[in-house]
Amino acid sequence: MAKTVLVTGATGFIAQQLILDLLARDYAVRGTVRSLGKAEKLRKTLSEHHGSPVQIELVEADLESDAGWAEAVSDIDCVMHVASPFPMAPPKDPQDLIRPAKEGALRALHAARDAGVRRTVMTSSCAAIAYGYAQLPEVLTEDNWSNPDYTKDCPPYPASKTIAERAAWDFVREEAPAMELATINPVAVFGPTRSADVRTSVGIIAQLLGGKLPMLPNAGLQFVDVRDVSLAHIAAMEKPEAAGQRFALAGEFYTLLQTAAVLREAFPQYASKLPTRQLPSFLVKLLSHVNGDMKTISYELDKRRFVSGDKAQSLLLEKPYISGRDAVIASAQTLINYNAI
Repeated sequence: MAKTVLVTGATGFIAQQLILDLLARDYAVRGTVRSLGKAEKLRKTLSEHHGSPVQIELVEADLESDAGWAEAVSDIDCVMHVASPFPMAPPKDPQDLIRPAKEGALRALHAARDAGVRRTVMTSSCAAIAYGYAQLPEVLTEDNWSNPDYTKDCPPYPASKTIAERAAWDFVREEAPAMELATINPVAVFGPTRSADVRTSVGIIAQLLGGKLPMLPNAGLQFVDVRDVSLAHIAAMEKPEAAGQRFALAGEFYTLLQTAAVLREAFPQYASKLPTRQLPSFLVKLLSHVNGDMKTISYELDKRRFVSGDKAQSLLLEKPYISGRDAVIASAQTLINYNAI
């Protein structure tokens, strides 16, 4: 009999890829959604990419409510806790991110423990590794933790991921020692989208191709493809030795101008919309006082946060990462296909 896996936040970018990969490996899948009103749209999207009708069971469960969680984990072999709030702009109150991220993780873990689920794989982030430093290390690893108390280098989103992941590890250690937990900590996730609904880091590609960013700040980020993120989750579930470990998924570092250059070469029809000039850092800092997007990017100005993804590549993927270039191009191509530019 096929093992049944619960994927929380089933409508999300990573979750949809994960569900498709689990189905391709003959796992039975159940998902959580905030509203069952999204169920048919999700099933349609999954069916289009799976190649045959997908009728996975969906349960309504919210990160900030106890309702639905016991039903969601009933008769489940493994929980993939992927759901987490992802802001499109900095919140006025950091607790608007921190509270649901932490409470949601603990709700999923409490329910899994009470249902006798042995292993949970939790989607965290390299944001829980790479922020909160007065002096940024040259290379960061899974041994590093972000420091939410140092707010000069730790905005609300990294703080929420750090606090939620630490709460998860504390819960397993103190209240559920028989449970096994592994966390997946990806950098910025790109790659093929499964619909036109773009609310994650792929939105950067949409903005670039749409000509909405005429100049770019001196900032950059590491890339990882959603297909590698999904495979890492599955390996963390299947491999006994993954229990009790964090896994950073991190590929190449690109500046924003380098990212635009990749898009210009791959999609010359959009070349006129893609920026070639750098926005002065002093202007970004000035604008950060009145513009939420600029405030977010100001934390990355003139910095190179670099996390090693060697451990996950060796123990989970057992292959090279999909290149940052290929991840960017795959994001752009699917956005173009969905008329999401």
